[in-house]
Amino acid sequence: MQDNKTTIHMVPEPRKTELVNACYPIIGAIFEVYKTLGPGLPEYIYQEALLNELNSTGLPTHKELEYHPMYKGQPLQAFLKMDFVVETFIGNVIIECKALTQLTEKEHYQTFGYLRGTGYPAALLVNFGTSPKVQLERFHNNNGQIEVF
Repeated sequence: MQDNKTTIHMVPEPRKTELVNACYPIIGAIFEVYKTLGPGLPEYIYQEALLNELNSTGLPTHKELEYHPMYKGQPLQAFLKMDFVVETFIGNVIIECKALTQLTEKEHYQTFGYLRGTGYPAALLVNFGTSPKVQLERFHNNNGQIEVF
C-alpha cells in the first residue's frame, strides 16, 4: 500500500527481533481474546476483553489514551485517541482494534497517523472480525518511515 506520503518497508534485523520480543506478550493477549470470543462481536466487547488480558501481563496499559501532537514545536489542543497504548522496553506500543469483515486503507492510514503523530516506535492493527483467525498487522515507526515487522 502506498500513496505520496506512505511507503511501507520491511524492518531489518536485529531491530525486528527486538520489536517482536517487545510485542510478544501483547500478541499473546490478542490471540487469547480471539480464541475465547471468536469473530462476530462488536469492537467494544473485544476492547474490554483485551484490556483484561493486557492487565494480566503486568505491562502498564492505557485505554483510549489522549495524545496532543506537536505542530511547529507547540502542542495542539486537538488530540489523537488510540484504543490502547502499552508500555514496553522499546517504548510505547499502540494497539488499534477493529471488528470488520476486512481492513481498508482507512484503518491503515489511521494507524500510520497515530505512529507519526506520537513518534511511538510500534503499532499493532488488530481486526477481530475475520475468520478463521484474527487479522494482525505490525508496524514500526522508523523516524516517520513506516515499516512492517
